[in-house]
Amino acid sequence: MPTNEGPRGLYLPDGSFRPFDAEALTSELATRQRAGDFLSLAGGFLGILPDPDPVLRARNDDVAVLHDLAADDQVTTAMLGRKNRVLNRRDYALAPGQRKGRDAQPDAAQLCDLLTEDMERWDMAAVISGILDAPFYGMTPLELRWEAHGGWWRLAEVTPRPPEWFGYNDRNELVWRGANMATSEPLPVGKFVVARHHPTYRNPYGLRLLSRCLWPVAFKKGGITFYTTFVERYGMPWAVGVAPAKATREDKRAMAQDLARMVQDAVAVIPYGADVRLETVSGQVGDLHDRFLRRWDAAISKVLMGQTLTVELDGRNGSRAASETHKDVADDLAEADRRLVEATLNEIAWLYAQVNRPAALAPVFAYDEPEDLQARAQLDKTLSEVGVVWKKPHFERAYSLAPEEFDVREPAEDPARPLSQTSPQTPPQSFSLSDSPLFASAPAGARPPATAAAQATLDDAIKQHLPAAMAANAAAVTQLEKAAHAAESWEDLQLLLAEHLGAHMGPDQLEDLLADMMLASTAYGRAAVHGEVGDS
Repeated sequence: MPTNEGPRGLYLPDGSFRPFDAEALTSELATRQRAGDFLSLAGGFLGILPDPDPVLRARNDDVAVLHDLAADDQVTTAMLGRKNRVLNRRDYALAPGQRKGRDAQPDAAQLCDLLTEDMERWDMAAVISGILDAPFYGMTPLELRWEAHGGWWRLAEVTPRPPEWFGYNDRNELVWRGANMATSEPLPVGKFVVARHHPTYRNPYGLRLLSRCLWPVAFKKGGITFYTTFVERYGMPWAVGVAPAKATREDKRAMAQDLARMVQDAVAVIPYGADVRLETVSGQVGDLHDRFLRRWDAAISKVLMGQTLTVELDGRNGSRAASETHKDVADDLAEADRRLVEATLNEIAWLYAQVNRPAALAPVFAYDEPEDLQARAQLDKTLSEVGVVWKKPHFERAYSLAPEEFDVREPAEDPARPLSQTSPQTPPQSFSLSDSPLFASAPAGARPPATAAAQATLDDAIKQHLPAAMAANAAAVTQLEKAAHAAESWEDLQLLLAEHLGAHMGPDQLEDLLADMMLASTAYGRAAVHGEVGDS
């Protein structure tokens, strides 16, 4: 802190001054030890923080139990559907680190080239797939295997490891605990990188989505077992026999045995006078259990995918708007997953730079965002309508077209150009009523001085009101064009026109403008008449 300055701090609302405490600013205050979180400090085994996942803690289970959930068909479909939206994207690249507005330095470019060569030897699909497991299991530790080669530490392999083999200590540091949790060995620096899904200080293990599917899968399995028994019992027709009125108990028992054997070979001997019917279950009893199973499938889809319509094929109660909304949710999750992949691989790239060239900027891994050519084409069309003339190189650069594939037509002059396409800020400089055909027969200089003065007055009035009229006209035409493009039917067009017509120039404004113009024209007429009478 400079000695020529007074103590630094903050003024409180009551006007008092509180100086900064340098020791407090450079140390940790809100820690588990100071908070007395004995559950985290004493409840852990070998210094490892207990897993705070509420579902696993209530069941007294470990994260390893989540692997069994992948056996459920709905869980597998949702997981693959979410991961494939990122795995199918191959438009990623590694670029040299550089300062904004500057070129990359030679050492940064060399680092990028070497890491790119190393990444070509990795199984990138397995690496990215392992990173994408983090939202389901909370985290994915990735082990880095280095090799010394030519004065460099080359990254030979990146391998995702099972998350249940690792834990966190009370300082939120990743430690090795093994499959039997018999150790809490600290991990070497630069050896592991962890992809985590929404970690917090209280829960460094990350948010696990699969743990939220434990109960839906359990209920679903129980429902399927019951549903299978139900179908076996009530799905097949029942053989109902009506014994004769004088049949004894032994006769009825024998008849029942014959009907039971009838299920196997479809042959039965029925006593004389007996009646046999095949009865089936009617009603909505079976649909009740089917809806029960679909309820848990939908719950699994919502947890893992954030929505249901991109996973469920039953679109009976869906709509186009709902489908688009659900697709937007799926796109948002895919974008978040891509950001997780970028963050993890950029941390690996940063370690690569720290191991080899700490002074150089680390390479940057990123997905390429595809350009929206439809939006660009609409922008080009809009600019062309206001007067911009595009040249051929613009289309070659913007749309990657070969020069021999297209030609650009020269814009044709349109004498009937509407007033809305004329800039309201630049009214005609030489506009005058004297240019009108009404005065074409009068020779130049034949009008008396009073008429010329009145003409100048009217010209000034027109120049004064012309920009407002042109601006109102341009705004009205723009609104009409928007309404015409937005309408899907003639009824929609009528409603949109009724809503927007006259919105920018109301009746009062229009009346005021017309009144001013009428007053000016009346004054011009009277002045012209009086001038002619005086001259005569």
